Amino acid sequence: MSEFFLNTRFYKRLPCEEKNINEQLFLLKRIIENLVLVNPVFSKWYVNNPTNKKTLFEYPFPSQKADHYLLNLRKKDIFQSFSLWNGEDNSNFASIIFTTFDIRMTFEKVIDWQEVVQIFRIILDYLRVQYIYVSSDFIADTNIFPHRLVTTPICYIPQKIEANELAYLYQQINITNQYNQGSILVFDENWFIETASLKKKIQENALALVELGLIPTTELPDNFFEQ
Repeated sequence: MSEFFLNTRFYKRLPCEEKNINEQLFLLKRIIENLVLVNPVFSKWYVNNPTNKKTLFEYPFPSQKADHYLLNLRKKDIFQSFSLWNGEDNSNFASIIFTTFDIRMTFEKVIDWQEVVQIFRIILDYLRVQYIYVSSDFIADTNIFPHRLVTTPICYIPQKIEANELAYLYQQINITNQYNQGSILVFDENWFIETASLKKKIQENALALVELGLIPTTELPDNFFEQ
């Protein structure tokens, strides 16, 4: 069974004042409201509280009770995350973590490329993002640039490119909104199948995207923490 990881790179760390915390919680609500429509595995969410098994389902999200819990958590410690899970385990498990550094998801269920694109679109509708990528252990092992974030078979880059700039491109979805201008790239419709063919597509496209300067470095930029 594979586990999939959706990660993001923000341009800058999000601000941490109380009004900003409230705004970020509001954004998470909007993201979740859209996410539940993508796939049944994302249809319900709870505050993730692994320290107390008795309260695993005590804070459904969104709800006033969950809002109060998460806001207090962040006010006490600005490094605390808004952490949710879907109440499932094994093949239906999913989680989402929203911090001032990034937003990321983990899920076990294989979802098709259109659903991955929907998730990307939802994030891009609400947050300014430099890079989004969905990975697995197999995909991570294809990385040929250890000092760059991994290039993945579905990824968002902050630039619209010509189709002939990549050796393999199944779909390109251009994004233009108030926060982002760029492209979601799909190298292969079977993005989750671990094959030598997919590895070749990822690595050849990675060469082109790194040469274009579109895959961020693993280190955060010097101005990341500037407000």
